[in-house]
Amino acid sequence: MPAQESDEPLFPLPLTPLETFFVLDEKESCPSAMFIELQFSSPLQLPTLQNALDETVKDHPLLACKLVREGERFFWHFDPDLAPQVLTNDDLPLTTGPADNPQTQPFDLFRESGCRFWYVPEETGSRLYVQLHHACGDGVGMRQVLLETLTRYAQATGDPECGKTSRKSSRSAPDPERLRDRNDFSELLSKPPKRSLTTWDRIRNAYYFHFQRPAVLSKPRGFGSASTQQAIESQAISQPLRHILFSKEESASIEKACSNASIRVNDLAIAMLFQTFEQWEQTHGGGKAIRYRVMMPVDLRSRRDLDLPATNRLSFAFLGRRKDQCQDIEALVSSVADEVVAIKETRVHMDFLDGLAAAVQHPRFMRWVIDKSRHMTTSVLTYTGDLSRGMKKFFPESDGQLQIGDAYLRNALGSPPAREGTNIALGICINWGQICISASWNRQAWDAATTDQFLEMYANNWRSWLQQRNEISS
Repeated sequence: MPAQESDEPLFPLPLTPLETFFVLDEKESCPSAMFIELQFSSPLQLPTLQNALDETVKDHPLLACKLVREGERFFWHFDPDLAPQVLTNDDLPLTTGPADNPQTQPFDLFRESGCRFWYVPEETGSRLYVQLHHACGDGVGMRQVLLETLTRYAQATGDPECGKTSRKSSRSAPDPERLRDRNDFSELLSKPPKRSLTTWDRIRNAYYFHFQRPAVLSKPRGFGSASTQQAIESQAISQPLRHILFSKEESASIEKACSNASIRVNDLAIAMLFQTFEQWEQTHGGGKAIRYRVMMPVDLRSRRDLDLPATNRLSFAFLGRRKDQCQDIEALVSSVADEVVAIKETRVHMDFLDGLAAAVQHPRFMRWVIDKSRHMTTSVLTYTGDLSRGMKKFFPESDGQLQIGDAYLRNALGSPPAREGTNIALGICINWGQICISASWNRQAWDAATTDQFLEMYANNWRSWLQQRNEISS
């Protein structure tokens, strides 16, 4: 269905309530900016990559906008001079500060766009980082930006037929006018929920969210000690994300075990996170924590949104457990799987957007609530596999990598931003049969070595669950 044409100029474009929330919720010490990391086993041609990005951003103008405040309202103003450039460390360092706790570059959305690209050459290949402020987009919306950019790069470096036979490429380019509709969920809500929430349900949910504060994960004993710093510096690490990758054999076994247990990998990821919270607090916090909470982004895209320029189409759901509910692993996994189904059936995550829409009408009250509600989530966990989903339709696979013109893509990873009181944020994805876990962390409370410790404990819990399932099945 084509978008209706309008004689009114698209910009200045008012922010949606969710975009406003991301602007107001941000602190400079904890930027509301996610990272996407593309790992290549080959170098890239920078001028060609920049040309491909320039052409792509023309279809995604929100990536070349800055904020303007008028009274209590915020607006996007388009400025072609703000289009993202492919930076190197000589232009702007990817990270600053010590190697054991690299700080990420914050955005000033009133002076610059909320999207940056970095190219980092390596001895065995290269990495392309995308830093994206959550106010102007999300990981799912960036998928089309990456696909278009990489397709143009492939066409310019030896594969002129790339993308010409794919189903997606037959569509017209995203229509910027669709940005007006980015806060319209009428198509999604055209069908009633499978199960309606009662008034009592909503009161109970509000009490749970606002008055039962979750634990903030503790700093490990010896945090910042010389031995910890030496361990991380010995690896020469100064990267914005940390990763744990399961082998393809382990990944296949985990997916099979989840299928046999009638759960999704995402359900397992959330349940194992609760288990790791309790183990972490027993080890580092003395077991004083009472309850934990995970924030799970929910993608609200419909089929029509496939033609929507890069933007936010998310809401959020919150799953909580008391410490005593994190002991019985089988019961924990089952209850999480059931709750995720209930979230989707009741659309409780839409209440979050409804609350933002009401709050944005009273800006001072919204600011007050946000300032008082910074410690509402123990961790964020999202599925970032949409970055690589369907890429095989565009690019040929060779030895577990995707050939993109003269380049070979090994992995596409990402993680949402950590915020104050949320010391770790995780992104789970399955790239070409391999389960990958990426993490960002609150630089004011943790460091890269601490994040590695948490990820190792987390991955070992996955492996323990898999072993238990194998023992049950045998």
